[in-house]
Amino acid sequence: MNLNLRLLLLLVIVSVGAQAQTVYMKPHLGLRAGLNVSSSTYSPNFIYNLKRQSHPNLGVFYRIRTKKWAFQPEVQLSVRGGTFKGENEIVRNNFNFGSFVPVVGYIITEGLTFELAPEFSYAIGTPKSILPLRKNEFSMGTGLRFDFMDMAEDFSLNVRYIHGFTNMSTSKTESLSNRTLQVSVVYNLYKKK
Repeated sequence: MNLNLRLLLLLVIVSVGAQAQTVYMKPHLGLRAGLNVSSSTYSPNFIYNLKRQSHPNLGVFYRIRTKKWAFQPEVQLSVRGGTFKGENEIVRNNFNFGSFVPVVGYIITEGLTFELAPEFSYAIGTPKSILPLRKNEFSMGTGLRFDFMDMAEDFSLNVRYIHGFTNMSTSKTESLSNRTLQVSVVYNLYKKK
């Protein structure tokens, strides 16, 4: 292979690589869908066994990033809560939440982002429960986002642990809060040109 052909091939490879790198830097919309595995903590608990539940989550976001930081406001619909199993009854605390999640991410390396995700949630429907409940919840999520490269560049995988800080019970003698592991597939709507 002569020198001119080699230089031309190198220029093409570098320009394609540069174009692929810049697509990740551009602000873009995205869709996310996945699974929540959630449970509730309940205190004082004398008679109930607490069980996990699995439910879907759906969301849309807008991602803005620099070389090392990302800001990603999200709107999500998700179901959280756990199952209380007593001797004579089973109560499923299914909180149908609409959430605003202003995610801040630190890009550890290209394709891997550590995320802090405060969640401001509102219960769209109040579940049947063993105690009176609040509608608003504040929680904090921490997790990782894995951006796939090459052929699957439009997709990402997001894993978060969400810790509910709000006592969802309005009773002064009881407390109820949510804990959730969230796994989502992300579809990034990159503008290619």
